[in-house]
Amino acid sequence: MTTDRAGVKTAERVILDDHEITKSPTDKRNYRIIELDNGMRCVLVHEAQAPQASAAVSIAAGHFHDPHNAQGLAHLLEHMLFLGTEQYPDPNGYQKFISAHGGSHNAWTGTEYSNYYFTVDANHFSAALDRFMRFFYEPLFAPQWIEKELQSIESEFQLKRQDELRRLYQVHKATANPKHPFSNFSVGNLTTLIDRPEATLRQQLRQFFERWYCARRMTCVLLGPQSLDELAALARHHASPIRSGCADIWHVDEPLYLPEQLGVQIYMKPLKDARRLIVTFALPGINDDYANKTTSYLAHLIGYEGPHSLFSVLRDKHWINSLSAGGGISGSNFKDFNINMQLTEQGMQYCDDIITEVFSFIQLIREQGIDEWRYHERRISIINAFNFQEPPRASDLAPQLAVNLQHYLAEDVIFGDYRMDGLYCPKVEQFLDCMHPENMRVTLIHKNVPTELREPIYGSDYAIHPLHPDQLKRFLAPPPSSAKLPLPNPYLQHPLEFQPYPDCPAAQPVRHQILPALTCWHLYDIEFKQPKAHLYIGLQLPQVIANSTSFALARLWCELMLDRLNEECYDAEIAGLNFNLYPQQQGMTLHITGPAYAVPQLAQTILTVLQQPTYSSQRWHDLKQRLITSWRQALLHKPLNFLFSQLNVQLQPHTYSVIQLAAELEKISYRQFCEDSTALFEPAQVQLFAHGDIQLDQLSPIFQQLDQWLELNRSLPDIDLMPSLLTDLDHESLVATQHPDHAVIVVLQAWQTEVSQQGLFMLINQLIQPRFFAQLRTEQQLGYLVGTTYLPMQQIPHLLFYVQSSRVDHHHLHQAIDDFFLDIADVLDDIQPTEFEQVRKSLIRQLTDNDTSLRSRSQRLWSAITQQDHDFSRLNRIAEALEQMSLDVFKQHTQQLIETKENRIVLCAKPTRFDTPP
Repeated sequence: MTTDRAGVKTAERVILDDHEITKSPTDKRNYRIIELDNGMRCVLVHEAQAPQASAAVSIAAGHFHDPHNAQGLAHLLEHMLFLGTEQYPDPNGYQKFISAHGGSHNAWTGTEYSNYYFTVDANHFSAALDRFMRFFYEPLFAPQWIEKELQSIESEFQLKRQDELRRLYQVHKATANPKHPFSNFSVGNLTTLIDRPEATLRQQLRQFFERWYCARRMTCVLLGPQSLDELAALARHHASPIRSGCADIWHVDEPLYLPEQLGVQIYMKPLKDARRLIVTFALPGINDDYANKTTSYLAHLIGYEGPHSLFSVLRDKHWINSLSAGGGISGSNFKDFNINMQLTEQGMQYCDDIITEVFSFIQLIREQGIDEWRYHERRISIINAFNFQEPPRASDLAPQLAVNLQHYLAEDVIFGDYRMDGLYCPKVEQFLDCMHPENMRVTLIHKNVPTELREPIYGSDYAIHPLHPDQLKRFLAPPPSSAKLPLPNPYLQHPLEFQPYPDCPAAQPVRHQILPALTCWHLYDIEFKQPKAHLYIGLQLPQVIANSTSFALARLWCELMLDRLNEECYDAEIAGLNFNLYPQQQGMTLHITGPAYAVPQLAQTILTVLQQPTYSSQRWHDLKQRLITSWRQALLHKPLNFLFSQLNVQLQPHTYSVIQLAAELEKISYRQFCEDSTALFEPAQVQLFAHGDIQLDQLSPIFQQLDQWLELNRSLPDIDLMPSLLTDLDHESLVATQHPDHAVIVVLQAWQTEVSQQGLFMLINQLIQPRFFAQLRTEQQLGYLVGTTYLPMQQIPHLLFYVQSSRVDHHHLHQAIDDFFLDIADVLDDIQPTEFEQVRKSLIRQLTDNDTSLRSRSQRLWSAITQQDHDFSRLNRIAEALEQMSLDVFKQHTQQLIETKENRIVLCAKPTRFDTPP
């Protein structure tokens, strides 16, 4: 029994201790689940060496709980909780505190749940919790900030009007049961969120908060280096003031779809050039099936991409480019099971044939697919992923567990996403029975489909019609499938286990000169107890980066190879092996990761295919068109994304605009491609990095293959990778886009490459960012996307200030950033010695902390190798430079940097043409 801050006696009930919670053998954290006296359930996570602490609160209230006459209210409430409490009324205070102590924060509003979370330096956890937990019992809802935050909600809405997924989502809502809460408008805008005669908007927020935000509807996670008892005390102290009960149990009685909304075909016109076919089956809710994961099993069978699969059959007919299965919306009383296909130009003419093939394959599953061994094989791959998972970051784990505790039994709070107890045939048969034409919705997305309706909120043009009787007849009696079910997976026949440990493992990667033009870096590393490995093969290929035509050709070559390898290596992917092949500034990189015993084997398989590539002219054409379409749609992307891409082109040598690449690729014929693609690899140098539970002698066959394939040449000229100086670029660039928003990026570049400059730019980003956000976003409400970014390029630091707006033009945005710069002396005066010290120490800790996973260590070491940091000391040297930096020196250098215009460029995005509804 303890006493809280109000002097009230309180206690918590232990629901489960660590040994009662199912967790991965690699998970060294300790857990406890408690229930506070107000009914809030809390997951406590002790991580002894954690430098930071995290907290999350999940509430069983989302946009489904919005009043019908105030749609978007839950979303507005999420925004408002950050903007002041009775104890801490400053609307920017929470963000400043979290940022000043090395942390980050965020929140989201879903359909039936909302989630709030933050990460902060561990020794400031209690102070951060004091600010955070007050969101849930003493929010201010200050009227002046409601008005301002409404502009943010409106900006977010305007931003998403051009988002294809959001537009499709809203058409989905418009064609669902209007009495089901899914049909409501979730984001909200200035039209739906208004004062009403019966209640002001502030009163509506307060009513929603009091009805739904209470401890018994909340789950909480506290994670940090504090002991479990200390975390329990923090939970009691900070969460006990949250009132216990509020609304009654809430559930949805209405079906998601009315009878006339099933057995239908929906047509939708996208803004971008797209060809997509989505076959959707309406299933009942699946929350009660999490222990068996029947839909995951069915999705595995339908979405399989190996030899003779449904995907393989449809691809070989040149009807589709991709297929995925199992996705779709889900909630307490519904689940959409989607089969989502990207069509080729030819495939647009064969939609009914494609759907018939789908039903043929579903019939094949009925007849041959309900086998225990297939389920068991799927379970093995999932359990392997669980048993040998890399520990998630605290900032990711806390919000995940908070949501999991809302859905799963307490003992499954970690394991629930992986639990597969066995094949439950009645559930399989129930779901397969739902996969019939009368229970199907077919959505075809293309610019030329016939439409007669316009969705009023996002303005999407669409149509919905019943399937024709002839279609239903055909789908109900499909011919036998020409596809086959997956065979036993050879990669799942081997147990995951460690290899023999060497006598004297190295602490850092060791360089081995295998051949004059082939260098191998190797580090045997099982610190993380992972029988896994990462293999990077970097190919320095002067011909790939010689010009934009060669680079476009190389990109298409990579796409063809990935497409070719996808089928051959799909079983490996299911078993946890992953690979990627991509062109970059020096040539190409192949990255392979997964169970260590199979990484060399998979590398040899991939190199054999790359050495002797085969592909059909039709497949070449399909992928060429897909790539060109993707590149040409860049002008429709968020203006900030396009500006970041353009900045990369301006600064980075051997980098080309996607618009330029599309134009070059359009001119390349199949014959020219076949003739020119082999020249990409002549001559070459190779730099390879093997890391993890892998021995050097396992790589010998790979060395031989590379030597046989490539024309290795040690005398290649050095490739200049240094970024352009801003003094050599146009001071201001104006880019035309086809998106209605305006955007501006202001770029500052360091004068030198010294580590002191890198440390300075990191500090500026951490200290200035919350002030920039507060002024341009919170106070001026210029746009939804506002911030700063630290961007190092070949050890030359850059600092980016960015804003995107649907409210004002780029001239206004540019002026607002300039005004912020003009006031920099006042901004710097606001930085107190205590805050500076906290941020400086936090950065030093982040730079010198131990790696948290094998993956993060591999990425760090490979980055160091490619940037010639061969003693792997750069991060430590930056930390040492930060140790020497004083507040006065920081302010002096920052003011000089921002007031000097020679090291600054501005990129602006201006809409010239866009397809947007009135």
